[in-house]
Amino acid sequence: MKWNIPTLKELEWLIWRCTACSNCRTAYTYGPPPSNTEICPAGVEFGFEGFMASKGKIAFARGILNGELEWTDELLDAIYKCTVCAGCANQCELDHKPYIPEIIEAMRRRAVEDGIGPMPTQKVIAQSMRTYNNPYQGPRRVRTDWTRPFKKAKKPIKNINKEPAPILYYVGCTGAYNLPVRGVPVATASIFQKLGLDFGILGEEEICCGSTAMRIGDAEEFKRVAELNLEKFKWLHENRGVNTIVTSCAGCYRAIKKDYTMCEDKGKMLEGVTVIHTAELLNNLYKEGKLKFSGSLPWKVTYHDPCHTGRHLNKFKFDKDGSVAWKDAYLETIEEDCLYDIPRELLKVIPDIEFTEMDRIRDNSYCCGGGGGCMTGYGDWAAKNASKRIEEGMDKGAEHMVSICPFCHYNINQGSKVIKSDMKLYDLVELIDQVLP
Repeated sequence: MKWNIPTLKELEWLIWRCTACSNCRTAYTYGPPPSNTEICPAGVEFGFEGFMASKGKIAFARGILNGELEWTDELLDAIYKCTVCAGCANQCELDHKPYIPEIIEAMRRRAVEDGIGPMPTQKVIAQSMRTYNNPYQGPRRVRTDWTRPFKKAKKPIKNINKEPAPILYYVGCTGAYNLPVRGVPVATASIFQKLGLDFGILGEEEICCGSTAMRIGDAEEFKRVAELNLEKFKWLHENRGVNTIVTSCAGCYRAIKKDYTMCEDKGKMLEGVTVIHTAELLNNLYKEGKLKFSGSLPWKVTYHDPCHTGRHLNKFKFDKDGSVAWKDAYLETIEEDCLYDIPRELLKVIPDIEFTEMDRIRDNSYCCGGGGGCMTGYGDWAAKNASKRIEEGMDKGAEHMVSICPFCHYNINQGSKVIKSDMKLYDLVELIDQVLP
């Protein structure tokens, strides 16, 4: 399969469109009243401009390209101390705005190609991917451990490799292997069974979507697993009747919806197949009157927008021919694919839920700190950053936090432990399962 993953050199013309204006350092809301607040986790923690937002990273990219910067441990550390949350890109109004996360990841790809990246603590991810087809060093047989309660209750989950079903539940590695997060696939499958949906899982045959490898710059490993997945999805559509792929993981969702578009064969391989997040599926069913609640959940909650279901899914409008402003000028951000409203709509209809918003939400959401390989590479910092999000929720009087990302689930709960808070983050499906008869 042919992939169009840009190199740092191919992005050079965009790199030089940064004017170092520093807008990327702060999240703005225009009000009324107007306000500004911190948006860059690395900038908040480390301060130095090389760690802060896109301004410093763009300077590094220029230095690497023109030969002024050579690879050192310090430079590599600065490039990888970034969650690639796209908070900086959300603030930028220049022509390279849509490409800022890609530029940061292209530097990482260059580091891997040059044999110096990723960080030593992250190399276990690449090795695990090659050995186990997942970043958690988990044997295949462990991938289905979360299904044991269903077997015990004599409600086994269909193996879609052997039996047809219109819906593939693509679980994702974090839900399958990360013990504190296994409640997410359990609740998802429980909801699907309660609703009578005909679905199946790949079980031990499921492999990583490739998102983690891509985020740390290992493009070859990403392409390997992505191609295996595309071939599998095509086979499932043709031989098992799969027409919908549902995932509860923001990282998997972003990878399949966005990263896989860099493969020229994606349209052919996924023809006739819709890829959606669990929240989208449940919201559709609610609107159709098929999702009805009977229980009560008298919690006061707030909602955390994951980066990968939010601003990472932005689309952009450009002045291609220069008829409006100038050739290739950035004109507008289109948020139609971002999952901002759907989770909130579902939360608000859960009986007796009291919902409150934090200050940094939607496209200005503050990253949990776990993305971009940071949860593995810089675990202590990732948890410390997550504790800031917990504090933000506590300041609004919320008892618990809700999200739709297993990475955020794990890391924000680690952050809660850091400050010894009683607040926990729950996935949206964990709440819905409690009030679904």
